[in-house]
Amino acid sequence: MLTRQTTVLGLAITAVLATAEAPAQATAPGELPEVVVTARQRAERIEDVPATVRAFTDADIQSAGIERPTDFIELTPNVSQVQTAEAGDMQVVIRGINTGRDAETNFALVVDGVLQTNPNALNQELNGITQIEVLKGPQGAIYGRNALAGAIIMTTRKPSETPEFEVGAGIGNNNAYKGDLYMSGPLGDSAQGSLSLYTRSTDGEWNNTLLGCDDCVDYFEETGAVGRLTFEAAGGDFDVKAKVSTVESGAINFNAAVSFFEAATIFVAPPFDEDPNDHGFFYTNNIIPENEQDNFNFSIKGDWAVGENTLTGVLAYNDQTNFFLTDGASDAFFLYAFTPSCNESFPARYADTPLPPPFNYGGTILGDAPVILSPQPYNSTFQPPYGPTTCGGYQYQQRDQEDMSLELRLTSPDDQRLRWLAGVYFADIERHVIVSQGSDQTGASLTQDFLTQGFVPTSGPNPTDLLYDDTFDSTVYAGFGQLAYDIREGVELALALRYDSEKREVDNNVPTGADAFAQTPEFAFFTNPYINPAYTQNAAAGGDWATTGIPSRSKTYEQFQPKLSLNWNVSDQVSWYASYGYGFRSGGFNSSGSQATADVFYGGLCLGPSTLFNTGLGFDLPLGLPACASDSVRNLTDVNDDYDKEVSKAAEIGFKSTLLDRTLAINGAIYHTDVEDMQFFNFFAGPFGLLRVVTNLDEVTIQGFELDFNWRANDYFSLFGGYGYTDGEIDRYDGRPYTEGNKLPYAPEYSGNAGGELTIPLGSSGLELVARLDAVFVGETWFHPVQDETVPNLPTAFGFGQGNYGKQKRDPYELLNARLTLRGERWRATAWGRNVTDEDYLQEVIVAPEFGGAFIHDSIGSTYGLDVAYTFR
Repeated sequence: MLTRQTTVLGLAITAVLATAEAPAQATAPGELPEVVVTARQRAERIEDVPATVRAFTDADIQSAGIERPTDFIELTPNVSQVQTAEAGDMQVVIRGINTGRDAETNFALVVDGVLQTNPNALNQELNGITQIEVLKGPQGAIYGRNALAGAIIMTTRKPSETPEFEVGAGIGNNNAYKGDLYMSGPLGDSAQGSLSLYTRSTDGEWNNTLLGCDDCVDYFEETGAVGRLTFEAAGGDFDVKAKVSTVESGAINFNAAVSFFEAATIFVAPPFDEDPNDHGFFYTNNIIPENEQDNFNFSIKGDWAVGENTLTGVLAYNDQTNFFLTDGASDAFFLYAFTPSCNESFPARYADTPLPPPFNYGGTILGDAPVILSPQPYNSTFQPPYGPTTCGGYQYQQRDQEDMSLELRLTSPDDQRLRWLAGVYFADIERHVIVSQGSDQTGASLTQDFLTQGFVPTSGPNPTDLLYDDTFDSTVYAGFGQLAYDIREGVELALALRYDSEKREVDNNVPTGADAFAQTPEFAFFTNPYINPAYTQNAAAGGDWATTGIPSRSKTYEQFQPKLSLNWNVSDQVSWYASYGYGFRSGGFNSSGSQATADVFYGGLCLGPSTLFNTGLGFDLPLGLPACASDSVRNLTDVNDDYDKEVSKAAEIGFKSTLLDRTLAINGAIYHTDVEDMQFFNFFAGPFGLLRVVTNLDEVTIQGFELDFNWRANDYFSLFGGYGYTDGEIDRYDGRPYTEGNKLPYAPEYSGNAGGELTIPLGSSGLELVARLDAVFVGETWFHPVQDETVPNLPTAFGFGQGNYGKQKRDPYELLNARLTLRGERWRATAWGRNVTDEDYLQEVIVAPEFGGAFIHDSIGSTYGLDVAYTFR
């Protein structure tokens, strides 16, 4: 497959070689501007950087309407994203390597020269951004830990030396609005300052039919302020920034698609084996999701001349608090089936809120309690996750981070044959992570009476029954250096090397003593008597953790990250490059008690044929789990309380060209990456509530190519586009050996874009009308190592049969975005539309094989609006 796909790249290379020898012509109108990037921590022409870099200039950002990370990611081949769970959640996939929840990110994020340490730092409003650089391939030798897939470098607007004042506003469908205000100017002879204020809000697209509200599902509001000061003092140039922002939004707006193919066949009930791409989404959760995030960011950067060299120092401090509370995910497992609240809400919702198949309340009701098991389809109660009753309880999750970092580096001048850079880096990071499950005691009332905190005692309105609560501390030390040498004119050989050491510690905060027990007796009946499964497992072994607490743990992860590259400027029009480098993502700890949960509830799931029960009704019911023998292959065996570091090794060959008098740019690359212990996020739901863990895919191979072009035909018309192909495969996965050979999760088979822009001058008025179209296309995507395999699950024991997950993937999709701008010298007005064809596709499919299906997330349909802006000078 890869061989056929690379034919396109080969044709492009042939065209470039043929054109490279053409004699230079006079400068033509409408030539492409020269782009300067800082990918290697110094200013360079993009053609001189031996790596694949997709750069968006200030003009590109304004033209494409880039306001959120999604906007530039979808215009970058072989880069994709998933944004579903909560405000800070964004899974970025670069050349097949995914960010992954609950672990470190897979790319370095640098804003105005400051390396960000929070995995949630990217998914914010891109206020005041003037340039974006997306580097692909491992950048660990330059940026250190977690840059194993690439780097995203952003530059924001600097304060001006003359007064500026800009205002902007916008409206859109779904009751969306936004407002911006920017002020900048001199603050004395050698100082400049700026202040930016912004707000964004939307009611969202989806409606909750139970609660009767259209602003309580995917609603979103972000408000922020950014202050910046640049000045000269003590022989140096200083840049000080501070930002505060707050986000309020919905969270966990998922549905479920089940994969009980045996039940679907026996009962002639197709909804029990649904294609999620054909799912009709519905939102009937009785709890309004609540997600709040508060951010404070501060940094100071200084540059001093040390002889002919430059000494740079960066100090950064960040503080983020983030929590969400929403409906429970385990309604189908009857967690609270015999509680008074469930028995009150069940008949009320049975009467007023129908459920689409395969979900149902059951054919009969015994008193007030749901019928848990019946030999006939749709007579057993089978409630959906995030359902209308209180029978699934609620979930609360919290992820706070406070961090401080310091970097010092010394950089040689740019105009030397030998250029070098050396530095040191330190970071101290503290994270507080809570995942909890509790009792929803609101009954049939639909009131929203919840304490938003990790542990709620029995005296509270929503007592906690399952709790993972840990504080994670990381201390990072690194030393790094770069050498770039011009072997001869136009040929550069470069070596970069970095050593990272990260010590990680975890302290458990789950209550002990009397509070260590589950607080809803009926919940304890279905799971275990303690609030954390580690207490239960330890008590069974004669331990006393329920009294003394779960012990603290620590571990250090270290890695050398070299990168060797060669750049050859064949001519003024064409350059070739090759590189080989390492990337590294630190290992870490899952929530304490994760392994105990998996051992207790999934230890008895083994591959094999279903146990059949003769019903006497003319068919056999697959009732019971396959037997586990000593040589059985179990569903999974690698859920632990910690996970290993991830290391990537990548080789790349590529070219960059600016042809036809700099009116046509064509760039391409082919790459091969080997990954050891790739980190993968798993979500589990069951009789225990919910569990989030990171595991390791032992060996993964990724290969692919990219090609992009930008043709500026004249001053008024341009065409652009790109295509990326990724072939990723799981070579070895000891935790689920039956998945070896499957496609890499979260890696679209292909991604690309194509578009055009037309500028029409309106006579002598000085006005211009600018029309732009962007088409985006994304290929088939799997989201889990388990794909077209048949495996048992917990519902298998209750007659649902086994599950096959061959349908649990995302189909290819295409989007069309459009913009029409009327602009003058100081103002502009833009009518815009995103997904104007109202394409229906899935954002994410979180497969949970032990649950028996997947948690699926819908996409946003057409959005459109009008923006205006005016600049005073």
